[in-house]
Amino acid sequence: MIKNIDKKIYFALYNFTVSHGLISKQVVFITKFSSKVFSFIYFTVGAWLIYKNDPRLKNFILIPAAVYLIVKIIPLIYNRSRPFAEYKLKSLVKQREDQSFPSTHSGSSMIIALTVLNINLKLGVFMIFLSVLTSISRIMVGVHYPSDILAAWIIAITLNFVGVKF
Repeated sequence: MIKNIDKKIYFALYNFTVSHGLISKQVVFITKFSSKVFSFIYFTVGAWLIYKNDPRLKNFILIPAAVYLIVKIIPLIYNRSRPFAEYKLKSLVKQREDQSFPSTHSGSSMIIALTVLNINLKLGVFMIFLSVLTSISRIMVGVHYPSDILAAWIIAITLNFVGVKF
């Protein structure tokens, strides 16, 4: 059942994207450059925390590192093909035909947004919005299923919650 829902949502978004040139260009731009935006903001806030000798720096570094490690280990256990490779479609961005579950882009962008949210409410909310755009763009360009995104978000939200509470 989940696989059918995944497939329907994936094809609805992917087909919409490939049939609308302007949308396609915008989505490709988002998926290509969002990681640079997230990296810039993450390192800028990290530098500010170092400068201020802020005790939140430890969580700011360790929680995203844990999320990244988990989203990189899971594909070693559960190997799921990327949708463009599985269905012999054209990916709108250059992408290896490796594992798609869970989405590293989505997990990384969401945990960075959440760790920034723990530091600055307005910037964090803005980054969550950007993370959602980034994640949806990964489906629209053909490289992820919706469940890849959802799993990455669950990992990020759970580890952020655990990291902040303990």
